[in-house]
Amino acid sequence: MFHQDMIFSHHMPTRIIWGEGSLGRLPEEVAAIKRRCLLVTGRRAARLSGLLERVQECLLSARIESVLFDQVEPNPTVDTIREGVALAQDKKARWVLAVGGGSAMDAAKAIAMMAVNEGEIREFFSGARPGHPPMPVVAVPTTAGTGSEVTPFSVLTDVSECDKFGLAHPNLFPRLAILDPEVTVSMPEQVTVNSGLDVLCHAVEAIFSKKRSDLSDLYARRAIDRLATHLPVSRTEPANLEARSGMQLAAAFAGMAIADTATLVPHALGYPVTVRYDIPHGRATVLLLPAFLERMCDLEVQRPRAAYVGRVLGEEADPPKALRAFIEQLGVAPRLTAYGFQEKDIPMFVQQSLDKKHLGITPGEWGEQQLEDLYRQSL
Repeated sequence: MFHQDMIFSHHMPTRIIWGEGSLGRLPEEVAAIKRRCLLVTGRRAARLSGLLERVQECLLSARIESVLFDQVEPNPTVDTIREGVALAQDKKARWVLAVGGGSAMDAAKAIAMMAVNEGEIREFFSGARPGHPPMPVVAVPTTAGTGSEVTPFSVLTDVSECDKFGLAHPNLFPRLAILDPEVTVSMPEQVTVNSGLDVLCHAVEAIFSKKRSDLSDLYARRAIDRLATHLPVSRTEPANLEARSGMQLAAAFAGMAIADTATLVPHALGYPVTVRYDIPHGRATVLLLPAFLERMCDLEVQRPRAAYVGRVLGEEADPPKALRAFIEQLGVAPRLTAYGFQEKDIPMFVQQSLDKKHLGITPGEWGEQQLEDLYRQSL
């Protein structure tokens, strides 16, 4: 029988080119765009690895002039976006090329939107709609984590609020994403692990989202399967291109899943932890995931989904235990207190999270007490 809750929508306009050496396709893929682009990247990694120079040469060979904005920090702030917007407007950039991890891609998307729209960026956090579509974005991810290369989201840090907020717009999907595992080989071990943990959080949360569908389940389950196999190998064998390729696809699959489902309570509670304690986003979020899985195990309708996660990670009968063991296998202490988290911050963090959309699409009841409990169970 057909039910209203069976209706879902799926929109994936990003063209993906994946495989070893696929960066070499960049000149022919962007040649038709022409005009001047803003090249958005981080402060060090792309330059030190030689990737930035390779990308600039690709653009020159396509006769595209580029303007470099290399001031993106981890968890990019609204102030950084303002700097990028000012440069894009001053140099009359017409499209944006993101080279880097999730921070570079999130910054690139926000700049692409704000460079052609008036107003304060915080207004768009609150749901204001832009009057003009963002400039086109092309993404060359150098990490396997956020999946920002295939989502309509840009997550930014507002230091004054000690929190992270998101922009969402259908035109923020990158027009093109080039997934070349060779450019991820230089990732340090901790970046490999932390970005991979973000993939895990995206995929697990997508499985439980009230907005989930059979299609998002396909993406999310495939992401978990690949991650369980390839993340431990990527950590210990950084030059293993099979593992790096597998993680790139896992990140993209998880990104495609949350493009439909969005993220849930662990992300909402993880944002202030990242900002307050400077814990990488993927790690901060995954520390809350075992306690979240315990809650899902308590909901009869969600129990089979939790069991699936446990089965893939090694212990179907106890998914939270399997998840903690997997995290520890990666060299990550699975408790918040290991990173200096102080229990006195819980009430403030809960208040910041109460009005977030994540709560409404998370199964179960999520009031003040339930959110406090999840933090305390994660200590």
